Amino acid sequence: MLKYTGCLKGTQELTPREYQQFNNQFSRKLIWHFGTGNGFYSELNGLLLGVLYAAQYGYRFVLYAQDNKAGMYQGWEDVFQSFCPRYHFPLIGRSILIGTSHNCHRNKLTNFYKLFSSDITEDDVFWYTHTNRFALAQYDIPTLGIKGDIHQAMRRLIPLVYRFNDYYRNLIDTLHTTLPLPQQYVGFHIRSGDKAQETALIPPQRYIDAATQATSIRNAFIYTDDVNIVTQLQKDNPQWNILSYADNNDTGYNIQKWATVSQDKHRRQLVKMFASVEILLQSELFVGTFSSNPGMFIGMLLDRQHIIGMDYPEWLLL
Repeated sequence: MLKYTGCLKGTQELTPREYQQFNNQFSRKLIWHFGTGNGFYSELNGLLLGVLYAAQYGYRFVLYAQDNKAGMYQGWEDVFQSFCPRYHFPLIGRSILIGTSHNCHRNKLTNFYKLFSSDITEDDVFWYTHTNRFALAQYDIPTLGIKGDIHQAMRRLIPLVYRFNDYYRNLIDTLHTTLPLPQQYVGFHIRSGDKAQETALIPPQRYIDAATQATSIRNAFIYTDDVNIVTQLQKDNPQWNILSYADNNDTGYNIQKWATVSQDKHRRQLVKMFASVEILLQSELFVGTFSSNPGMFIGMLLDRQHIIGMDYPEWLLL
């Protein structure tokens, strides 16, 4: 359960029971494979858009996560509370991946399954849910309390889906007690590591400069995968009180390296990541990039006046 989403204060959250009653009325299914090997928030953002697609077009959203590669070894409930039915047929579940080739092994299996079923899979809708047509649509699903644009829809769906189980909730809250966070601060997400393979990285000092021009607050929390960024910014900006959960183990995220670390290290990194994103969601001002998946996730929740995008002036689906 999110402590704060930026827009849900005073609004009754959608309960799992309400969603399940709505979701279970549909006979045809949208089967979603979570944990296919992408970054966590990349997987999560795709899933959230899939939940909205299923609700909009009348599919029962079901989740396959038994072979999860996101550090959730037993599946979704390793970290989160249940919100939808599970799909338990591994032959099909494991073959559902995002791809364009209809001749590969995975798509042959799912295409054969669909010859005898009205169900669809993640492959069928992923690319559409990342288009402007989907991002700019108006949604009207009264049973779920959804009426408005994609931001309003996500502010209803995210607290439903993104609800930590008691074990992770306790780990996150315990980590929060170790950080002397001031009441008002600027939240930064500065991605490094293998993000450089996708796009030119923005110099970290530019994030601080943008915030300096926008607000008089000089307290900062930085979520980053490289502790050297925090160290350098602290050195170059003595007028700022800069805090972070990054430590000497954080030397730049690499998705291939992440897949090889131990289960215990996965857990510790997940807790730091979740705790950091919660802090960013409670900041007075968030400074980050919408082309990064944590930035895309945060941008679905926070009002635009509380966000500075370093790569794009407005939130967008990528």
